[in-house]
Amino acid sequence: MTTALPALSLSERLRGETRQAHGKAEHSSFMGELLSGELDAAAFTALQEQALLFYTALEDAVEACAGDSRLADIADRQLDRRSALVADLTVLGGTVNAEPLPETAAYVAELQRIGRDGDVPALIAHHYTRYLGDLAGGQVIGRLMGRHYGVASEGLTFYDFPHIPKPKVYRDGYRAALDALQLTEEEQQHLLDASSDAFAFNSGVFEGLERARGDSPPKIG
Repeated sequence: MTTALPALSLSERLRGETRQAHGKAEHSSFMGELLSGELDAAAFTALQEQALLFYTALEDAVEACAGDSRLADIADRQLDRRSALVADLTVLGGTVNAEPLPETAAYVAELQRIGRDGDVPALIAHHYTRYLGDLAGGQVIGRLMGRHYGVASEGLTFYDFPHIPKPKVYRDGYRAALDALQLTEEEQQHLLDASSDAFAFNSGVFEGLERARGDSPPKIG
């Protein structure tokens, strides 16, 4: 007699079904060069300028959907990054009114649609993709920006989560909240698809930043 395997939880399905898209975003040329010290502080600033645009759209969507009880144990507003990005960009000498790259504009448009439509499964997917990624690898990125490019800690507060002393414990609790969500199978599949889309949007922003650097005039000296 064959014993049926236990069904995967939603968080396990998320990790499995987004592994390839996650890997593509993680190993983009732009991020690879940035993290290995091959670029400069201006490249990091350009990344954070685009990040402000899509984090603002994401956090506006969370606000728009705040009345949905399914967000109660997921959308911890202490995770919000908008104010930290504004403060960091002041230190970095960047702008809070950057022109969005076409890829960023597409990302923002989708997040705005999610907020307008009250598309909570898709919102949870984007929330998971952004904030759990920040909690998993953000501190490492911050340290590398300081080491490679001399970015002051005051310009890296985006990576600080003072209310989360143990990120691994927090991430485990977040995944448990995901698994406890009362979603239909159709809603779960929509969430999984939206999570893959979120990684694809992220990859697109990295590709846009790489292209924008190629369009810039070479540095002299």
